[in-house]
Amino acid sequence: MIDYETLYSWVKGLPIVDWHNHLDMKALAEDRPLGSLYEVWVKTDPYKHRAMRICGESERVITGDAGEDERWAAWMRTLPKLVGNSLFAWAKMEMDWLGLFNAEAQSSREGTWIRELKNVSLAEWTPSKMLKKFGVEYLSPCVGAGELIGLKTSDLGLQFSSGEGLAPSEVRSPKSSCRVAPSLRMNAGDEISVEALERFQSADCRVVDVSVDDVSQLSAFNSQLSTVAAYAAAHGWTMLLHLGALRETSARLRAAAGPVGGFAGMRAPVDTAAVAAFLNSLEEEHNSTCSTCSTWLNNPVQNSLPRTILMSLNPEAHAALAVLAGSFVEEGVPGKVQLGPAWWWCDHEEGIRDVLEKNAAYGVLSTFVGMTTDSRSLLSFVRHDYFRRLICKWVAEKVASGAFPSDESLLRPMLENICYKNAHDMINHVEQVDHVESLNVSTRS
Repeated sequence: MIDYETLYSWVKGLPIVDWHNHLDMKALAEDRPLGSLYEVWVKTDPYKHRAMRICGESERVITGDAGEDERWAAWMRTLPKLVGNSLFAWAKMEMDWLGLFNAEAQSSREGTWIRELKNVSLAEWTPSKMLKKFGVEYLSPCVGAGELIGLKTSDLGLQFSSGEGLAPSEVRSPKSSCRVAPSLRMNAGDEISVEALERFQSADCRVVDVSVDDVSQLSAFNSQLSTVAAYAAAHGWTMLLHLGALRETSARLRAAAGPVGGFAGMRAPVDTAAVAAFLNSLEEEHNSTCSTCSTWLNNPVQNSLPRTILMSLNPEAHAALAVLAGSFVEEGVPGKVQLGPAWWWCDHEEGIRDVLEKNAAYGVLSTFVGMTTDSRSLLSFVRHDYFRRLICKWVAEKVASGAFPSDESLLRPMLENICYKNAHDMINHVEQVDHVESLNVSTRS
């Protein structure tokens, strides 16, 4: 019977395609030596800031005027209290990856790595060195339309090369080059001009990330979003719909820490009817009849609905969205609309398992685009391994129970697709791919 170790061996070395994150494009382009562990790991992470507040630390040592030693000490007081939270699991993986402790050697004394952890310098590391070690093939930091203007040409279209790449049809080596391209970040009500869209297209953009906090108001934003969606459909971009964040919670914390301070909440479950009406309006609208689409009509498509990933902050909407996704399909485009990965407060073992269960039960699991970090930290790429371990554990349990067949010819292509190839094909606009036939199990090492 195929077990967890066998399943994990198939995916642990696959390249990483991280199609949505909040990394700094300018810092990536400058590729300078990194600072302290605190700067890289804690300083800009709202997840950690939130945990520190919950544990009673003062804002002064989180985002205030305290020195770095005080801030580090506050984080070290917080970390041991986080057992059960995904932050604790990620922290252990991140420190193991940096070589600051050995997980296997210390398995008998679990708490030692925390007590011995120091705020060391990471000056021997640069962004490109980290990306190479992680095996990142592609990453897409989200950038606002106005922010792109402020970036120099040298900040865009980055390519960190560390060896020869393989053909696009092959599973690529982690030693192949890393491509960095911005994604367009916008709120549902933003007015985005065709000129701005063209700038992103010139910068190799493949993704537009749309925040729709109040989904019941989605129809009110249709005029702003239809042009962006039509452009995305014509150019092979994927549209992310981030649904249902409650951003106005504590006015005190917003004033102290800014709009991304780690204090947002979940709205009630997504209004699925509103999402359906919006997707239907795009599907009904032909690019050839779009009044603002004349500049790209040399690349027409059947309708204005691009590939779309639905990401709900409230997990109660996962089943409804997974079902809805099956209503919007296109020949030759596997999983054109789909329930996306566990997002934000759902990004933990329970949330990941829920998304896997819902995609399997209500959709087609093998078309799932898998994991993305949605993070501001380079160290967060360990979360791809976290996801791969969890999905292999989940599949192993299914095999052991008899729910899934113990058959490599079925399970290996499915896992490789979810952990790498579906995202690779989405970014590279690969259509009509027969994944089971293209991944020849008998020829792999």
